[in-house]
Amino acid sequence: MDFQGFQHILPPAVIIIIIAALFVLSWVSYRKFDSIPAISRWALISLRGAALSLLLLLLMNPYFYSSREFEQNPGIAVFLDNSESTGITKGNYDGLSSYHQLINTLNFEGVNDVDFKFYSIGEEVRDFHPDSINASETQTNLSAPVLSVLEMEEQIQAVIIITDGIITFGRNPTVTASNSSIPLYTIGIGDTANVKDISVSNVHTNATGYTNTTHIIEAEITQTGFANTAINVALLSEDEVLSEQQVSFETNNQVKKVRFEHDLKEAGLRQFEIRAEYLPNEWTPLNNSRLFSIEVLDSKVKILHVAFEIHPDVKAIRSIIRQDENNDLTTLTSIGGNRFIEELPNENDFNLIIIHGKPNSNFDNNIFTSLAETPTIFFELSRIQGNRFSQLEYLQLINPRTNQISQVTLNQLLNSNEQPIMELPEVNLSEAPPLFSPLRTQISAPLSTPLYSINIENVPTDFPVIAIMEQGNIRRSHVIPWGWFRMIQSTNRQNRNYAETLISNLVSWTSSDPDNRKLRVAPVKQSFSTSETPVLNGSLQNERSEPETEGIIEVQIESKDKETRTFNMENSGNGNYRLNLPQLSEGLYKYTATARKGAREIESQKGEFLVSNTSSEFTNTTRNDALLQSVAKNSGGVFFTFENAEALWDTLNTANVLQKQNQTIEKYSYPVQNIYWFIVVLFLLGTEWFIRKYYSLP
Repeated sequence: MDFQGFQHILPPAVIIIIIAALFVLSWVSYRKFDSIPAISRWALISLRGAALSLLLLLLMNPYFYSSREFEQNPGIAVFLDNSESTGITKGNYDGLSSYHQLINTLNFEGVNDVDFKFYSIGEEVRDFHPDSINASETQTNLSAPVLSVLEMEEQIQAVIIITDGIITFGRNPTVTASNSSIPLYTIGIGDTANVKDISVSNVHTNATGYTNTTHIIEAEITQTGFANTAINVALLSEDEVLSEQQVSFETNNQVKKVRFEHDLKEAGLRQFEIRAEYLPNEWTPLNNSRLFSIEVLDSKVKILHVAFEIHPDVKAIRSIIRQDENNDLTTLTSIGGNRFIEELPNENDFNLIIIHGKPNSNFDNNIFTSLAETPTIFFELSRIQGNRFSQLEYLQLINPRTNQISQVTLNQLLNSNEQPIMELPEVNLSEAPPLFSPLRTQISAPLSTPLYSINIENVPTDFPVIAIMEQGNIRRSHVIPWGWFRMIQSTNRQNRNYAETLISNLVSWTSSDPDNRKLRVAPVKQSFSTSETPVLNGSLQNERSEPETEGIIEVQIESKDKETRTFNMENSGNGNYRLNLPQLSEGLYKYTATARKGAREIESQKGEFLVSNTSSEFTNTTRNDALLQSVAKNSGGVFFTFENAEALWDTLNTANVLQKQNQTIEKYSYPVQNIYWFIVVLFLLGTEWFIRKYYSLP
């Protein structure tokens, strides 16, 4: 261990002078005690000087350095593709038989003085053992192992990736491989031969739809070897053909797109299938169909907008609402009394009622009979005081304290972390077009939350002008300022975006049903394959809205044949729960989750998930040698096929990958961090104290 110096800025000469001064100070402290023997006096001087000097040196934080070299076995990470495509028999590749034969040929256990770490390749990277290869993963994410390598570069000297190079999930790893400082050696398994085959390679559609709307579904049909051939492609639901089209192929390698339009009628998780006609001389029928699901929600958000005054704000706000295709807007424009320009709607079942302007007290129409149970937004347009509308209490969250109107700007009171409505683009509100508002206001509904107050001549005030309220399952909003059309039609894009986003957020938040559920259980994804184990995640709160850590969640799974099985979710702690189901057969499954604590039932919830028998692993079965060569080349490695993989060890040996690695362990030691030196200081001072007591010194 070598002394390296002190962590300070004082020169050595100064340190020597200070130490000398400490010994001089110790000598001065004892020179007057002539009654004790000289040897004892010098012992006391030496003990005190040594103790003070040692404390000084410790405070100067000296440090020492040492290093030790040793030989270490090289580390090699081996990634084994365990996806379904690796088990396909094709050409010279005999599926799992060839795969296991390759593992036996490589004989990892017979390679001495090398530390192997094995991982599987699927949707993600997991610890693995070669004996566990069963081609069961439903996705191949080749970017995952390359990203994992970047995190373990200090522990390994090389990487071996055994895969067919067929990506069904994640990004292309070629570019990422060039960032690796260690070589990646790739071994291609599978077969590169093109076979005569037709497959449904992709299905593009929104995972969510609405009842009484037309849903667009697009499918890509890929074929090899069927030039001048026509096939039928059908859209099915529960084996019922909903629509069918004919697709013609002109060349031997071609991709054709098929578009279906389907009217969604029933709410719930609906299972669909794109099925391409199977021809007798195809390689396999397994990829001729693909299942997918659409979560059909109960129609669009039904919004009724009733305007009681003619004003540019009315048209501007209606145009913003119509921009969202999920909104179903019905408008009524009053022309006095109970008369409207438009025809009255036949139904009163709206998700949101927007009142623009104040109705007169003589207004009487059954469209407002459900106002107490329906979310509302109240936009004011003036401070003209008419007779009081009988149901104004459901609309008004803010009361004006004066009829004096002035131009104002908005003063934002909350940010996006406090209220989702406030997730708005950046804008300087002081420079935005002014709005009109009463100068003095106050909150009238105790449970309401103000979002904005007003600035009068750029001076912030506490007078609220936009407020919201959530009471039970009903949400309400109240907007006092008017003149929004100026911001919405502004030539300044930031002003336009801000106003449009604010109005859209108010509409979507107010119309949404507050989720006050104590129990939430959902599958990690809506569709699983038959080779996967479906997983449900859950969370549970008690009646005080605190995480319930001692609850029991029972889940009843019902198949389409009405057979039921019951499971208990595993408690993961902090109110979180998880259920790993066994592999299930194909079909749509419904589940009912019931949470209990003791004999008390807290809440229950229902849901659905889909299990399909199709896999994207069978869509493309051609080994991607070009990809594997690029990954190896970009990282400084070498590409092999499974037929010539026995040359791998010679290549690694030539590259000195299999040689023991000389490692150096460096160590820095800081005495100030070691209690031993402080014990020495205490020993010196303690010895001095005992000698002083022995001679009865003060």
